[in-house]
Amino acid sequence: MRLKFLILSILTMVMPSMLFAQASYERIVNADQEPEHWLTHSGNYASHRHTTLDQITRDNVDQLKVAWVYQVRRSGFIETTPLVVDGVMYLTEPPSTVAALDLRTGRRLWSWSPVLPNNVISIGFPSVNRGVALLDDMVYVATLNAHLVALDAKSGAVRWDVEVADNAHGYAFTLAPLALDGKIIVGVSGGETGIRGFIDAYDAKTGDRVWRFYTIPGAGEPGNDTWGGDSWKTGAGATWLTGTFDPALNLLYWGIGNPGPDWNGDMRPGDNLYTCSVVALDPDTGTLKWHFQFTPHDTHDWDANQIPILVDADWNGQPRKLIVTANRNAFYYVLD
Repeated sequence: MRLKFLILSILTMVMPSMLFAQASYERIVNADQEPEHWLTHSGNYASHRHTTLDQITRDNVDQLKVAWVYQVRRSGFIETTPLVVDGVMYLTEPPSTVAALDLRTGRRLWSWSPVLPNNVISIGFPSVNRGVALLDDMVYVATLNAHLVALDAKSGAVRWDVEVADNAHGYAFTLAPLALDGKIIVGVSGGETGIRGFIDAYDAKTGDRVWRFYTIPGAGEPGNDTWGGDSWKTGAGATWLTGTFDPALNLLYWGIGNPGPDWNGDMRPGDNLYTCSVVALDPDTGTLKWHFQFTPHDTHDWDANQIPILVDADWNGQPRKLIVTANRNAFYYVLD
């Protein structure tokens, strides 16, 4: 009896540490080598959203049975991509709640919810959250009221909380952050409210902002002349889906939303850079390396927020690093 009690006591102490192993940057870089885990929003930095697991096939898929069900505590649209690491599933519930579940049983290990004001602004999009980012021993969530919050992966306790932008001015978050080496990258929702879009990088340990890239060039900056008058100040260019990263090139790729107002182009004459574009940024400084605009002066709300997919392939007989993306303007693009 004493031996049984001792074994149970040891298991009780060991299991929490097993459940909450760390998702290091190196593990995320090599995510394809751990197909049993899902360490970042799109499965890997190249955004392939594909697994090499082969236990479930066309021949046995009809034999699947429900193992457990987790009931979210608030109604609404659920668009989360759960992350899975070492026996724990991290997911979000609408509008910005984070939950950690035991992958084997579905038991909730902890949950955290922000205190949102009753008048939180989410105009033109549902009050959803698309997931979290993991890095080392922390979980990162971007909330509907435009805060970026770091939580302890083991307990759900708040490590830091920063207000990225003022929700009263229409800024909000619905995306899953992207964790890089020591940095957390976020993009903003709110293109229908007259915002000026941006992409931000924050220090993963402290929450200090490292850089900000505005998706609409300011006065005197290259590209500002593609906006008539002061229309650049409220020209949208939201960044509401997670980006893609190439560790070998050390480049961050992000899709940019439509200009605003969506359909009234007379209020914003010009090509309206960098809306409806994919931008390549230096992840250490936020410096623009290059851009490609799919739809200059968009008046159809086509945007370009689709997550860029990276592939290594032969092009005209030569190995090339490529970006592939299907745009809502009905064209499929392959970019160097």
